[in-house]
Amino acid sequence: MDWNTRARTTAQESLRYTRFVGVMKRSLLVAALAVLALVLVYALLPRPQNKMAITAETVSILKGDLQMLKPRLTGLDDSGSPYVVTADTAIQDAHHNRRAKLFNIDGDLTQKKDNSWISLHAPSGLLEADIHKLHLNGPIAIFSDDGYEAHTMAADVDLSGGIVRGKRMIVGQGPLGNLRADKFALDRDKHMVFFYGNVRMTIYPNAMKKSGAAKPGAVKKGPKTP
Repeated sequence: MDWNTRARTTAQESLRYTRFVGVMKRSLLVAALAVLALVLVYALLPRPQNKMAITAETVSILKGDLQMLKPRLTGLDDSGSPYVVTADTAIQDAHHNRRAKLFNIDGDLTQKKDNSWISLHAPSGLLEADIHKLHLNGPIAIFSDDGYEAHTMAADVDLSGGIVRGKRMIVGQGPLGNLRADKFALDRDKHMVFFYGNVRMTIYPNAMKKSGAAKPGAVKKGPKTP
C-alpha cells in the first residue's frame, strides 16, 4: 500500500513537472521574442539625437532576422519640419543592427513654415537610422503640393536636412512644362531644385502667363558637377 501511494505521488509529481516544463518553454519563447523586438526598436532609434521614433504593428523573426510589420518612422529635421515614412515591412540588416531594409515605402516631408510638402513612393530602400538617411531603389515617384511630379530610379533622402538627391536620370512634369536631367538635388526648405547634366526643359508660355512668372530661383540649372 505504501509503495502504491509513493508510486502515485511520484507519477503526479512527474506530470506536474512535465506541465511546468511545457509552460516554461512557451513563456521563454514569448520572452525571447519580446526582448528581440525591443532590441530591434532600440537599434533603429538614433541615440545621440532624440528626433526620430519608429513604431510597428508587430515584430517577428523571419529566417533568423528581425522583421517589423507596418513600420512607421516619424521625426523632425534640423529646421523642425516633420517627416513621416511608412512601409509594409522592415527587416533588420544581419550585419548592422542600425540598418533595416524597407519594402513598399511611402514618405511625406512637410515644410514647417508654410505647410508645403513633397511625397514619394519607392518599392524598396535601406534605412540608416544612425545617420538619418534613406536610400531608395526605383522606380521612384516624387510629387509636390504645387502640382509637379518626377520619376527616377534611385535617390538618397537626407531626413535631417530635408534634401533629396539622385544620381540617375530624372524626368518630370508640372503646370509650367516638363524636363529631364542626368542628376538632381531637391532642397525642401529652400524650395529649390537643382538639375545637372544634359538638362532639357520645355516651358509652356500660356501656363506661365496664367500663373504669373515663376518664383525667382525656384528651379535652377546646377553647375557641371553637383
